[in-house]
Amino acid sequence: MEYRTSIPRTLGFAGVAALMIAASYFSAQIGAGFTGWFGVTFFGLCLVGILSQLFRHGPTVVIDELGVFDRRLRIGRIPWEDIAAVSIAQVRRRRLISLWLRDEERYLPQGSAVVRRLAAASRAAGVSPFSISFMGLTPGLDEAYARLRARLPERAGD
Repeated sequence: MEYRTSIPRTLGFAGVAALMIAASYFSAQIGAGFTGWFGVTFFGLCLVGILSQLFRHGPTVVIDELGVFDRRLRIGRIPWEDIAAVSIAQVRRRRLISLWLRDEERYLPQGSAVVRRLAAASRAAGVSPFSISFMGLTPGLDEAYARLRARLPERAGD
């Protein structure tokens, strides 16, 4: 099954980002200074990232008979035999699907200290470094999780 960018959801996120840019700009004009301009810059970059999703061709996530592919992870397809379990994690009100791999080191970029530290921090927080967000994708997380659970066990303790 393919999971693609939802145009209505993405435009909704873009609208929220535009409102935040306007609010930050207003703050900067009435005296918030650095904080206001930081908001304009931050939410401006968020808006660029959100809008870039509209121009992405092809599916973002694919769950098929070969395994799981999320183009945002940039690690290629993860075959079913390499996935030990699956769970749903929640990070600040955002739900993610965590894929728990049998050999995570095989998929982590070799030599990248930053990626390894982030992976360790994710594990410490109870989230797999190989987590997939379905925010802005259609169909959504619940459909994807049901499809994954048909093939994989749920991770104990989550």
